[in-house]
Formats: sequence, structure tokens, C-alpha cells
Amino acid sequence: MPVVEAESGEHDTTNPQANQCFQAVLKSLNNTSSGGCKQKRTDALDPYLFAARFFRLNHDLFADFDAVIREEGVLAEFDPDPDQDQSEFAQATRDYHVHIYKKFASTIPGFSELNTKFEADPDAWTGFQKAMENTANSAHCDDTGSLKHNGLQYLLQDPTKDSFNPPILKTHGKAVRGWNHPVTARLLCPARDIVEFDEDPNAYMDRVKSGQKKITAKQWPSMFYDMSLYNPKNKKAGFLRGHTIVQGWHHIFTGPMSALSKDRTRHSSKPTKGKMHNLTEPGPINIMYAAIQMYFVACNAESWTSEVGSMNLEEMYYTVVDLLLGEHAEDQWVEDLLQFWKDEAPGLTQNLLKRRGVASNSVSDGEDDMDDFFGDDNDEPIVGGLTRDHESASSGPMGRMTGIANTSAGQAEMAGGTLKDGNMTTQNTGNIDSEDEEEQQQPWRKRRRRLEQDIERERSPLTPPPTSPAPPSPVCQPTPSRGHGRGRSHGGKRSKH
Repeated sequence: MPVVEAESGEHDTTNPQANQCFQAVLKSLNNTSSGGCKQKRTDALDPYLFAARFFRLNHDLFADFDAVIREEGVLAEFDPDPDQDQSEFAQATRDYHVHIYKKFASTIPGFSELNTKFEADPDAWTGFQKAMENTANSAHCDDTGSLKHNGLQYLLQDPTKDSFNPPILKTHGKAVRGWNHPVTARLLCPARDIVEFDEDPNAYMDRVKSGQKKITAKQWPSMFYDMSLYNPKNKKAGFLRGHTIVQGWHHIFTGPMSALSKDRTRHSSKPTKGKMHNLTEPGPINIMYAAIQMYFVACNAESWTSEVGSMNLEEMYYTVVDLLLGEHAEDQWVEDLLQFWKDEAPGLTQNLLKRRGVASNSVSDGEDDMDDFFGDDNDEPIVGGLTRDHESASSGPMGRMTGIANTSAGQAEMAGGTLKDGNMTTQNTGNIDSEDEEEQQQPWRKRRRRLEQDIERERSPLTPPPTSPAPPSPVCQPTPSRGHGRGRSHGGKRSKH
């Protein structure tokens, strides 16, 4: 626990409400009431554990929770001037962890103030942080378990007509999936190779299983695409519009009942996960959370892992999130993609004004799908493609980290500013590709004005205006180097959940 100097009045009786909250949390950590009985009703830990359940879904799937919350986040909040002798890599990692911490802290009222109370009791702080970390991991595991069998139907184009041949039953283990079954193998097959796969599925599957064909994070699977729109000359066409991802996202965020329903606005007696956490629309981070979960449904790994064969799910996750939230965030194709997802979840957007909290949210022959990703929008969809080794120069660790860091501030401007110590300010940073600072700020200001105008038009006379600014959409940073990504601590230890 970092030793920090508490602000005046935070440990004395001049702030009785904060002290009372702190004492209630300590009692809850002991899991007993004053009479020694386990608490069964309202628990002081509930707001913090509730927020933690959404950490991996809408903040960062692979982040090292301990590093974000304790090792870097809290320390940076009260010690904003780190060791100046840090390497560029260490500083970039620290900045990213602080960024995630502030986004997460903004979803919990009084979280930063509560942290200062733990200075006098580091053991209690460790227990508090561990309780939140276990809850975050548990929520992620719950989704994985819920989709293990129920998610099979989302792999089929039309579950009412299509079926697995040979059958995949709930009694079967996951060993029959992945590259051992033609249906799941086709979904895992890189979109560019789909013609080759369809010509002889068994031969393609045998090459993958024997190691002759290696599928990596730079080759995006066909399940990521609406393959009726896929075009190797314009790889962004149909990207992240595959039915498998869409249905998996709905299963997680709007409930299993909505996953296969054409009526996305159906009301349920039980609030959906998205609504409970004030999610108003799909965003790149939670979309990719669902995409990785559905990839795991299709693969043959029995327990959660970030590496399935030669596929690094962590690298693929960050690559796509960085693409959508980085320097291309203002591109028309990204806006069209997010509009597609917004149209897929009208039930969430209908509650935009009822909630105060907002979560954001040429033909290439290379094996990197970022290679010539932006082709001619006028090209007709074509299925298939070639392969050859190539790696985009823009995918360097520090290059991608710099790009997304600048866009992070832009995202905050769209939501009303940036976060400082859990509070919103009006500071802004522009896009990395612009040279003039004022020009950098304009796109975000225009988007913010459009958002304010849309809200003003839609607000009914009976709906009161928001009383507090909404926190910006969480933004992920790229993994500094393969094998030592953001989901691990500085020592390279993997997060276990």
C-alpha cells in the first residue's frame, strides 16, 4: 500500500459521512455485524463490488487489476510526479494504468476519498482491493461459463434451420470444437482464407493442427465479419458485423432472451447487465469483449487462457480496440460501424436521458490484416485473399501507445472534459496526426456539440437535465510488447481469472 499524505479533514470528525462509510467497509471486510453474524442485507461493499463486475467488460479485459488499482492508480492519484528516471516503456505503462484507474474510479462515487482512509490500515486495503479483483474476475468467468454451451447457437447463421454436422452436444467437451470441427474451424479461419478453406475444409484444418499453418492475432477470423460484405481490397467492409459477435454481445449485455430476438427493445422484468451499469450504447471495448468471448466459445480450450495455439487473444483485443479508438476514431467507417452497433441495441439508447452515468463507450497479400486495411470503399465485396509475411510499421509498441494516448483525451472532451482525481475538467488533447493544437481539438468539439444538440432535441419536458457530467468512454492502450501485455504486471506475471 503506497503511503500518501491525506488531505486535510479526511481523517478527522469534520467529515463524518466519509468516516462512517469507511468504518462500514471495514466491518464488511470482516464479513460480520456487531453481533458476530454474517450480514445478509445491504452491504457497504456492494457499490464497489458492483462496479468491479463491469471492469473487464467495459474497461479492460486483460488488465492487471492489482497494478491498475493499487500499484499505479492510487499511488499516481496522490503522487502525480513519478520517478523521473523511469524508462519510456515504464512511463507509458504507468500512464495507461492511471488512465484506466481514473475511468474506473469515476464510476464509483467517493472512491478516491475512501482510498485515502486506508492509509492507516494497509492490510484492510489489501483485503478491499482483493475483494474487488476477485469480483471482477468472477464476473468475467460467469460470462465465459454462461456462453460455453448457450453460445453454440450463436455460431450458426440461423439456429432455426442450421445445425452442427457432426453434432456438438452439451455433454461433449470443448475438445470437439476449434480446428476439430468444420463449423467452428470456419469461424476461426482468417477471413482472407475462407475460399481456400471452403475448397477443402479437412485439408486446411489438418494443416493448422499439424502446425504447417499458423493462425495469429494479425489474421482476423471470419467470425469478426459479415462475410457477405467482406472484401480483401477493403478489409474494413463488414468488419465487426458478424452475427456471432452481435448475438454474443446481446447475450452478455442485453440478456440471452434478446440474442436471437428480432425485437431488440423487448422489456424484461429483470434489468439487463448493460442497463444496470448505465451502458447507453455499444462501444469498441465492450464489443471486443464479446468478440473475444465468442472466439473462446468456438475454440477447443477448456479453461480460460489468453493464448490458444498460435493465436494471442490479448494482442488481437488491443489491436482492434486501438484501431477503433486511436487515430482512426474520427473516420467515417468507424462512425458507421458504431452506428450499426447503436442500431443493434436501441433498448440501451432509449435510456440515454434516464441515466446519469454514461459508458462509452488495395489487395493485401500480407498476413497482417492491418496491412492495407483501408482500401477503396467503392470496391465490390469479394471473398478470399492471399497470404504473405508482413507487419505494419504503425504497429510498433510505442507508436500505437502514443496514438491511443492522444485519442484518450479526445474521448474525454466528447464527454465533457478529462478526468483529474476522479473529477471532470475541460482540458483537451488533440489527434496525433494534426500539427496545430487548435485544429486537433475541433473534431471533438464538433462531435460534443452534436451530442449536446441531439440530447436537447430528444429531452422531454418531464425529463430533468443531468445533474453531473458523464465520465468519458474508457480507452485501452496497446500492449507494449507481445508476451508482456497490459494484462500483466511489470514482472510479466499473467493475470489469473
